[in-house]
Amino acid sequence: MRRSPTARLLTGLCTAALATSGIALAGPAHAESAQRFLSYVDGWRVDRHVRELADVNGDGRADVVAFGDPGVFVAYGQADGTFATPELKVRNFGTAQGWSTARHVRTAADVDGDGRADLVGFGNAGVIVSYAQPDGSFTAPELKLREFGWDQGWRVDQHPRMLADLSGNGTEDIVGFGYSGVTISHGRADRAFDGTGKRIDSYGWDRGWRVDKHPRMLADMDDNGTTDIVGFGDAGTYVSYFSALGDTFTQPALEIRDFGYAQGWRVGQHPRDVGNVNGHGPADVVGFGHSGVLAAYSRPYAPGEPKYLPVSLELADFGTAQGWRTDRHPRDLADIHGDGILDVVGFSDAGVLVAYGDDNFFVGPQLTSTSFGWRAGWDPARFPRLLGDVNGDGRDDVVGFGYSATYVSLA
Repeated sequence: MRRSPTARLLTGLCTAALATSGIALAGPAHAESAQRFLSYVDGWRVDRHVRELADVNGDGRADVVAFGDPGVFVAYGQADGTFATPELKVRNFGTAQGWSTARHVRTAADVDGDGRADLVGFGNAGVIVSYAQPDGSFTAPELKLREFGWDQGWRVDQHPRMLADLSGNGTEDIVGFGYSGVTISHGRADRAFDGTGKRIDSYGWDRGWRVDKHPRMLADMDDNGTTDIVGFGDAGTYVSYFSALGDTFTQPALEIRDFGYAQGWRVGQHPRDVGNVNGHGPADVVGFGHSGVLAAYSRPYAPGEPKYLPVSLELADFGTAQGWRTDRHPRDLADIHGDGILDVVGFSDAGVLVAYGDDNFFVGPQLTSTSFGWRAGWDPARFPRLLGDVNGDGRDDVVGFGYSATYVSLA
């Protein structure tokens, strides 16, 4: 699984209903395997219900964690590449308890370092956590922090909140991009949080950073085992490196004069990502631009030297010039080969297109599946797709929540 225990939802941007888009209302065509749960006809909606992949029982396989109406359902990944029947594990974090995607962030992350992803919700009062237990149950949800919540002024459309292991100690920490800068709180093995507070004054709303203009991400950009901030600002790509010794970030450094708003990159048109796509260790920067896939590869460097190779057009595909649209065609990075190098994965009109990462270049692209594509009825506004290792073989698989079933295509 990629970068963290949680696999990212590939929704793109919201689109018009199928009835107005010319796509048949019968729903997506069948993929390689299908199980009739957690689907559109079961009442699941992208704008109300969060579905993620995370390993909540520590067996090395991705499980479905679904925040529904009555609470949180879990469907465990199995060795044969299917999911066990979903179980309602926690009667909280659901719409019935007042949780809303417009106000509250919900996710799964290992905040106590026991190898099992926990349920984390940024609610009205602050951060609420339900910890995964060895027997498959979860602890009762508990308010752990009176910070990062609606009552403290945090808003979904203004203040991104993420989880990542900042210091490399095995527990995931909270990172919030607030009004005046970056606030963090460290998860601990004793199921507490500490060190809560603002670290740097950058990347916040008052410095001009906007959700609809400036993506912000977390990744290990210098391959030292800690997690750094990557911000795609107006002038280009900024990086702030985390120091475990000082428990803070360096001031933003403009590492790449590209992938920014001034260079024509737009959130609604050009997805950007970070990850190791060349096998050299530090994360690289990848952008799906107008002309195709562009990359700035990390490189060995001495003090004062550039940390990245010049931005280059790596693939004349996956771009707006080739007909790719964020409201139709999700694109992301995932390890499809299981070689530890991330690959480009795109859900095209025709199906799943993959270009394999290698030593400063990509191989492909190759159409690996004729399922999950726009022509087969997969609209991101209704039918989300995820990438994660369902059967535990080290390769990321495709999971799609379709019209009448949950579909899996194994890598």
